[in-house]
Parts: sequence; structure tokens; C-alpha cells
Amino acid sequence: MSFVESEISLLVSSDEKQGALNKSADGSQFSLQLDGDGISLPRDAHNISVQVNKATVWWTVPNILTDVNDRMYIFGDNDQGGTQLFTVQIPQGLYDVNGLNDAIHSQLEILGAKTITATGSTLPLIDLRGDSSTQKIVIRFNYANVTVDFTQADTFREILGFDSQVLGPYVGAPIDILAENVAYFNQVNYFLIHSDLVNEGIRFNNKYNQTIAQVLIDVSPGSQIVHQPFNPSKSSATHLRNARRSNLKFWITDDQQRPINTAGENWTAEIIIKYQRPIIFEHKK
Repeated sequence: MSFVESEISLLVSSDEKQGALNKSADGSQFSLQLDGDGISLPRDAHNISVQVNKATVWWTVPNILTDVNDRMYIFGDNDQGGTQLFTVQIPQGLYDVNGLNDAIHSQLEILGAKTITATGSTLPLIDLRGDSSTQKIVIRFNYANVTVDFTQADTFREILGFDSQVLGPYVGAPIDILAENVAYFNQVNYFLIHSDLVNEGIRFNNKYNQTIAQVLIDVSPGSQIVHQPFNPSKSSATHLRNARRSNLKFWITDDQQRPINTAGENWTAEIIIKYQRPIIFEHKK
């Protein structure tokens, strides 16, 4: 028996202006209501598969979240000659070591922390830097009476790799303190696109969770990922045979199956449903 291959193409977007419905607050999930007859596959369809030929995702998933892990509690000198506790609050965003260090300095200056030494040079209360040999973060305490309180639950201590503790004061300042753990700035290793177009999808270790594509992060923070695999993964979708679908659901997660915060950006996917139909030849007498 011979077969002819057919396919149905879908370009889906989380943009509500383009028809996305029921979009989640974090932008990771949405649904579509298809016009007309929707998607309909014949009863004699064979070898039905779903694949993602292209996807776009913005690499803006924040590692600092408002009211979750956006604070640092630093005690030290202010610019009036006294001492006080500075509650540093970092705007939500995707930070690397240098970006976070700059944000801390900016907030300390706004809060009135000491920035000028007795000799007139500029020196903030603390500095952050990465140690490439250990993949850990170093906090430099620039003044003897400075402390950092990591016991509060809303600090970004896990990103920096520090345990729950109070650091300082250090009589021997300036002094460098190395974190106990490896830094955790890159909290997302890759993205997974899911859809109810499939019942199982791509197997993730020993489980199925309706995954239809893995999107690798190959751009710098703040840039758009354009995923165009040379050989897209195919997921079986035999349940679509002789079925009609007009409502579809899509969602995107990180590598730990957690819905991602898209930071207000939209994501898209070009999806192809492929199937084969038998060719019936009439025999002439």
C-alpha cells in the first residue's frame, strides 16, 4: 500500500492582540480558539506527528523577582557620619554579577550610604565579583563596621551562593568573603514548549508532560532566541485521527517544568502536524 503525506501548519503566538486567550499572568500559558472547522484529520490518517519547526522566545526571564528575592540588608556608615541599616531593593530583572553589583551600588547611593573614603576616593560599602576558579561569588567588605544580613527570606542569597547567616563586621576590612556555594545566576538552562496537541510528547527522562520542543538559550540576556532546529523532534499524535480540534492550549516552562515569567514579552511557535493517507488504486477490468 502506498501513502501520500499531508501536513497542517500552525503559527501560534502568546500575543493577545493576535488572538491569544486565557493568557496567564506570567505570560507562560495561553489558549487559542480556532475559527471555522479548526483542525480536522481524516479517519484514515496514519503516522500522525507534531513538530516545532521554529520558535521565538525572549531571554528576559528574571532571576530577581519583586517581593520574592529582591532585597539585601546592609548595615554600615551613611553619608552623614552615622550608621544605619540600608534595605536595598533591586528592581525585578535578569541580572549577571556586574549588573547586580551596579544595581546595589545605585540603591545604596540613593539611600544615603557612605561612598567617599577619608582620602576622598569613591568606595561603596560592599562590592560583588565572581571567582572564575570556583564559580562562586566574593563579597568585599570595604569598611570595618559593615554587615550583611542573609537571614531574611526575601534576600537573593541563593543567587549569590550564601547560606542563611549574618556576615560581618570584619575588623580587618577591606576583606573578601567567598560564598559557601556555587552562584546560581543562571536559574534556567533551557526552555520547554508544551501543548495539548499531544497526549505524551517528547519523553523527559522517565516521564511525559506534553513537551513538543526544547529551546536552547544561545543569546545574551535581553535578546530574542530564534529556535530553528535542523531536525525537529517529532511527537506521536495518533489521538488526532478522525478528530476535530478547535480549542488548543500552549505553555512554556524551564528545564525544571516551572512556568516561566516572560517579563511581558510574547513567544511564538511554528507547529507542523504531519500525517499520511493511503492511496487507493482502482483496478480496471
